[in-house]
Amino acid sequence: MSDPRSARRSSRLRHLGAIACGLVMALLLTLPAAANADDSVNVSLCKQILSRMLCKKLNEFSFVGKPEKDVYIIGMFYASKPSEMLCAVMPDGQVIIQDRTWRAMRRVIPYTVDSAGKCLSASYSSPDCPVRRAIHVCPPKTKQDAREQQQETFWSRPVPKILEEEYKAMSGRAQQNATAAPAPAAPAPTGGAGAQ
Repeated sequence: MSDPRSARRSSRLRHLGAIACGLVMALLLTLPAAANADDSVNVSLCKQILSRMLCKKLNEFSFVGKPEKDVYIIGMFYASKPSEMLCAVMPDGQVIIQDRTWRAMRRVIPYTVDSAGKCLSASYSSPDCPVRRAIHVCPPKTKQDAREQQQETFWSRPVPKILEEEYKAMSGRAQQNATAAPAPAAPAPTGGAGAQ
């Protein structure tokens, strides 16, 4: 027969296993989600605005997490201790930045989207920071974008300029051929079966 103590012990182990599994699931669900490729432009915009606000270099900011849609946690050292800022990129054209711990600091910065719907631009300057140019953030260019840009650049030039460049390239090749050393002449036949 089975021992009642071992039955209780295995029941406790199963119960503890279920609790541990539940705790792990709860922990995984509360962790911030990682940003996907579409969020990279928003995160970059947040980092650049924070860079202006706090007059720090971009590499001093790090993406920590994404607690909900279009809200990002950006980490940095501020006042000689680790700090986190919440940055929400709203679809109505506003970036809201708030200190995650103190919540005393809150800034709302307007931004615009370009006509293609890819790049974001914002204007923000801080009296403490000498950088005053506009903030402009675009997604990384793909190979297709680079090809399209190259074709657009080529055809946006005037036709006479294109023809002139082609003429110079062709005349340069012709000069190279003219100044090249002549090929050695074929040796004349010497003596042999037909010589007298």
